[in-house]
Formats: sequence, C-alpha cells, structure tokens
Amino acid sequence: MRIKVFQFDVKDGKVQENIKKVKNMFDSENLSETDAVVLPEMWTSGYDLPNIEEYAERNLESIFSIMSELAKQNDVYIIAGSVPNIKEGPGVYNTGFVVDSKGQLVHEYSKMHLVPMLNEPEYLEAGNESAKPFTLNGENVGLAICYDLRFPELFRDLAMAGAKVIFVVAEWPIERTDHWLTLLKARAIESQCYVVASNIVGTQSNQTTFAGHSIIINPFGEVLSEAPSDEEAVISADLDLEYIEKIRKEIPIFDSRRKDLYKNL
Repeated sequence: MRIKVFQFDVKDGKVQENIKKVKNMFDSENLSETDAVVLPEMWTSGYDLPNIEEYAERNLESIFSIMSELAKQNDVYIIAGSVPNIKEGPGVYNTGFVVDSKGQLVHEYSKMHLVPMLNEPEYLEAGNESAKPFTLNGENVGLAICYDLRFPELFRDLAMAGAKVIFVVAEWPIERTDHWLTLLKARAIESQCYVVASNIVGTQSNQTTFAGHSIIINPFGEVLSEAPSDEEAVISADLDLEYIEKIRKEIPIFDSRRKDLYKNL
C-alpha cells in the first residue's frame, strides 16, 4: 500500500486559497502508483475558531464534491483531513472524511476529543461516536484527529477492531513537537500497526506556529518517511501490511492482555 502525505501552510480564513493550493499539489504530484493521499486537519479554514461557522461546510457538500473529483481524476483514495462541518442540528463539528478512488464517500468521523486548552468546546461540538475502521482497497484502516492522539484507548480500540493503518490528521503546534513525535511512535508501537500523520506548517493569525513533521511510522516504531518542521512537503512510503503479522507474532501483546485485571478501562 503506497501512501502520500501532503504537508502545507494553511492560511486561516482563506478557504478558496487553501483549496486551490491542494488542487495544485494534486496536479504537481505523480500519483499513478499511489493508493491514498492524506491531508491535514481543518485545512480549508485553519484555526480561526471565533469565525469557524462562517467557513463551515453543510454536511460536507461542497468540499466532498471537490475531493470526489480529485479522487476520480487521480484514481486514489483521499484521506481528506478534516473540515468545519455543520450537520443537521446546531453547532460546528471538526469532521474528517474519506473518499475512495471512485469518488464515493466511504468514511466520516467527527473529532470526539475537543481541546480545552484551545477553547474548542466553546466553538465546536464533539463527535458522539467513536472512531471505527473503514476499508481502503480491501484493508481495514482507521482515522483519528489531532488531540485524539493523546488517548491510547482510541488507538487500541481501532487496532483491536482490525485497523492495520491509523491515519492521524492534525494542526499540531510547534511548542509541543516532542509530544507529537513521541506519541505517534508510541501509538504505532503499542497498537502494532502503521501510523500515518499529516500536520501543517506556518504561522496563523493567532500567532500559533505549527510543527510540521508529517510522518509515516511502521509497527515497530521505525520512521519510514518524515517531513521537515518548517517547509511544505510531500512524503511517501510503501506499507508492507504483512509486516504487521510478523511483529505481532514476535511480540504478542494482544494475546498477553489481562482484561480480567484492568479495572478502570
């Protein structure tokens, strides 16, 4: 499974400019042997939370149409990061979604863990369903969004449900770069699956600078590809899914779990 990850500078509040940038990145990349392309969190709008409703999609309608066309044109799945999204009821959700190579919506997940340090609960609604696996070319994979990374139980749940690859889409700040890299490696090692993460670069109008370091990590915690901290980039790797079973046989943590003794999980 060949994956490409797009890392770029998201301009907060500049929805059309950000969409144009992504289209240009698709146009400039040779995707003929690629199975999936991964975009970051909130890439259409950036983190202008006080005005987030102004930039929000309505049930993903317009952005899905754009991603659907790109997926069909390039014959790839698109892990379309996440966007602000208004569903049937009130409030804006941070919604991730996936489009297959035929242009069909195959997965949708709204971020369930909101970041109190960024006042997200003041501006966003939390998703009320946990992340679930979906299929990418017949293989089970999963999707998590930014702050979800700090919750190992979510990743274990996805792995136990059969996810072989977990995609993480984020706008992760530079002052917590060490957390970003450490947690991503930990999630790969403890879940014994591939972790593929897309982050952004640049500084937005609230003076938050983002960490970059989009990264692809194998089930043993080894880095297969990594972007720089301060440049737009496209990284890629071929994921050997049979390697997952090799690691799980060598270090059989799932067989060694003591569910009978875990009283607070």
